[in-house]
Amino acid sequence: MADYETILIPTDGSKAAERGIEHGLGIANDNDADVYFIRVIDESRYGKTPALSNYELALEEAEKEATAELDELVERAEKQRLDAVRAYCRGTPHEEVVDYADEVDADLIVMGKHGRGSSETPYIGSVADRVLRTAHCPVFTV
Repeated sequence: MADYETILIPTDGSKAAERGIEHGLGIANDNDADVYFIRVIDESRYGKTPALSNYELALEEAEKEATAELDELVERAEKQRLDAVRAYCRGTPHEEVVDYADEVDADLIVMGKHGRGSSETPYIGSVADRVLRTAHCPVFTV
């Protein structure tokens, strides 16, 4: 069995992400690993240029939502006596997840196989697929 010291758990607030969180925290507990949570604010949902005056407002609201969720996740991990760190950023989700995994030297990424943009089919979502194909560490999808 592999020993994991650093586990990255991406979230987008979806039910599938919650499954990834549950599994990731379980693996972290089994390995006494540090947990890193990341939420990427997908700029493609809002456009990359401020065509409308509410562009920044929409991104700011998404950042508030991300911060609130991440704070709750850190608290949840700490209640399980795990060290936890949170991060959020704007960008392309799979690229930001892989870059952050490299930055924190993650031993494992645990994530839902679907996010907000996918239906509940037996197939893997596009973000999870791209993370699987580009990450430099193992990726466990739930």
